[in-house]
Amino acid sequence: MNIDSIIKVFDFKFNFPYIIFISTCEVNFMSNFDKTLLGKNIKFLATQKGIKVGDIENEAGVSTGYLSRLANEDNKNNFPIMDLIFLISNKLDVSVNTLLSVDLSNLTPNEILLSQFFDKLSKDTQDNKLVWELESRAKLEECKQQGNHPLFYAYEPRNPETEFYYHSTYDSNAVIGGDCYKVIVGNKWLYLMCVNKPDDILDGYELYFISSNYQGYPNIEQICKTYSESDLYNQIVDLRNQAAESSRHVKLSDSVRNSINDYLTQDEIDSF
Repeated sequence: MNIDSIIKVFDFKFNFPYIIFISTCEVNFMSNFDKTLLGKNIKFLATQKGIKVGDIENEAGVSTGYLSRLANEDNKNNFPIMDLIFLISNKLDVSVNTLLSVDLSNLTPNEILLSQFFDKLSKDTQDNKLVWELESRAKLEECKQQGNHPLFYAYEPRNPETEFYYHSTYDSNAVIGGDCYKVIVGNKWLYLMCVNKPDDILDGYELYFISSNYQGYPNIEQICKTYSESDLYNQIVDLRNQAAESSRHVKLSDSVRNSINDYLTQDEIDSF
């Protein structure tokens, strides 16, 4: 996490400082966002979670009706301050990025579930609970030729001239568009693939769960795909940026970490 991604804010009710970690993408949203969308999302999430908007306003120390007025398009001057947005984000258990950029009220139930999934992945990545690994585009291209990667494993003969990507992917015309990032979620690998198609300007993204079945063959579950700008697309792009940063962090095994801790505490043990 870069130091410029750490924002110090203040609790309204108790007036003491605490630290919230947010991504660079979220910081950029703070200077230019749709306050009407923010107001709609607050009302939608509060209703979903059974929280009264008035209780949030009371905890934040703002006047009654303040948050409701955010959704009033005619109110051009009622802009919330940064620390209020962080408090709301924490109260409603949603990332700042999603709160400011995703129209949650227009999503289907499955899209809302995916949005919540991406939010938790982002939060756990920022908290270093998830450690992403990089699979470079070059490595994937090599694996594609050799057929020794779960995503390129075929249960029937493949035609290498037309089978560019995993044989039952969402789009047979998709080709590898960039580096892949993977992370263990539960007992499965989550793969975040960057792909593109010949006629598309934007990169696309496909997500998969991969595990092994009882015969040792890869079990591949398609989660979602997106090839155009949308609410979920923007969330996936932000998640991929965080995954890329996570993959660059120094990795330590439990054994190595324990050995280092033992060495660091040896002087304290010897002093007794």
